[in-house]
Amino acid sequence: MKIKRKQFNFLIPLASIFVIALSAVIALLSVGGDEAVYYFNQLNFTPDPKTVCIDPGHGGNESGAVGENGKRLEKDDNLRLALLVRDELQNRGYTVVMTRETDTDISLEDRCKTANKSKAALFVSIHRNSSSGTGRGCEMWIHSKNPSDDRLLAENILQSLENMGADTSRGIHTGYREGANKNYYVNRCSKMPSVLAEIGFVTSSDDNAMFDEKIGDLALSIADGIEMTLLEMNGE
Repeated sequence: MKIKRKQFNFLIPLASIFVIALSAVIALLSVGGDEAVYYFNQLNFTPDPKTVCIDPGHGGNESGAVGENGKRLEKDDNLRLALLVRDELQNRGYTVVMTRETDTDISLEDRCKTANKSKAALFVSIHRNSSSGTGRGCEMWIHSKNPSDDRLLAENILQSLENMGADTSRGIHTGYREGANKNYYVNRCSKMPSVLAEIGFVTSSDDNAMFDEKIGDLALSIADGIEMTLLEMNGE
């Protein structure tokens, strides 16, 4: 009986240390917000330099932006383009993990879990934009901390799109369109460099015509930007 008491007494300080450490992490995340989450996610993460995660935005009941009097849904364009990017990268010898390959509902949390579990070196979330006005062009969104590898990825994809003739570049933006100190979930909770890529406006007839006519070139350009980033990150 005395031995059991000693064993039990030994566990008490360990349990206390664990509770204190856990409380500290929770407090840091709640107080630090997006920045704390971002840095916490980088801990103990070693990516596979030949693996990429491609995320077709929305899906299922989440249609995303709507254009052409309700006949065109962002989720469908996202998937069409993402599958072509996947095929192009696979042809080059990369392992590609998709967050979805069909028209299904996938939570933002599960999208990031898929990317993080796969140890992907890069995460690219493909979207299309919308506007009540005359918005046009492609733009990239990265984390508000403006990480160097995230910006490199955004720059390379955007430059490749410009080179293939995507009409209008709207540049690279940090944070979230509704607040500079906030972030898109996929940029905040992915452990690897990430970008949310808005490939033209689904509400623009010109952008839609470009998207349909040059979707193969768009996929090739995005794959080029991804590959260029991987090579630069690995010093090649």
